[in-house]
Amino acid sequence: MRVAVVGGTGRVGRPLVEVLRRAGHDPVAVARSTGADVVTGRGLDGALAGCASVVDVSGPSWLSARAPRDLERFFAAGTDRVAAAARRAGVEHHVVLSVVGLDRIAGPPLFAGKRAQEERVRRGAVRTTVVRATPAHEVGADTAALTRDGASARVPPLLLQPLAAADLAALLARVAVGPPRGLVEVAGPRTEDLVDMARRTLAARREPLDLHASWRGTPFGADAAGEVLLPGPRAQLLETTFDSWLLDTWVPG
Repeated sequence: MRVAVVGGTGRVGRPLVEVLRRAGHDPVAVARSTGADVVTGRGLDGALAGCASVVDVSGPSWLSARAPRDLERFFAAGTDRVAAAARRAGVEHHVVLSVVGLDRIAGPPLFAGKRAQEERVRRGAVRTTVVRATPAHEVGADTAALTRDGASARVPPLLLQPLAAADLAALLARVAVGPPRGLVEVAGPRTEDLVDMARRTLAARREPLDLHASWRGTPFGADAAGEVLLPGPRAQLLETTFDSWLLDTWVPG
């Protein structure tokens, strides 16, 4: 199957392209670096030609510092352009990567963009699957990097159920080559504390940084406290734990 991967050079898109290729499919990485731009629409028709499905994993990370209104415009316009190109190309399945907890809190700025994206893709002409996922295991260290001020950083005391980007890529590949499923929720296998994740990742990377548990100056508000960012009871749980990811990625064998 020929599958377009919008954002095919990013943290999830790159392994998704590789998973599809190893499974014998024909993935097309859609990104500015490959000549297709969702912002302007340039190159989208050519990239999606002959594709049976398109998977959109593009856009900023959970920790984007861009304003919510800017992200709403980015995702709304980009999704409209991808959906229009998919319709013209005869694509049968439009898969969008979204986030767990989207309908429970205002969330960081990315949530505004993802709400706009989900709304657009659901009212499009192509049948869809929205995959709401928890953040990747890297989110602890990413948060510390974003809030770093000299030798210290602030990390909010969030409860998350993080997943491995490679596991998510494998699931998205299966969804992309299957029938549309409406809404799918996916998470890692175990609940973790974001402060602990950041501290342990930085220790494994031998990066000394004084961490402070705080909501101030982070992309998250106190409305994210408690279990609002944890998956629901019907979520599909992926295999790789934070412990095993940390060991395989950062601890020498």
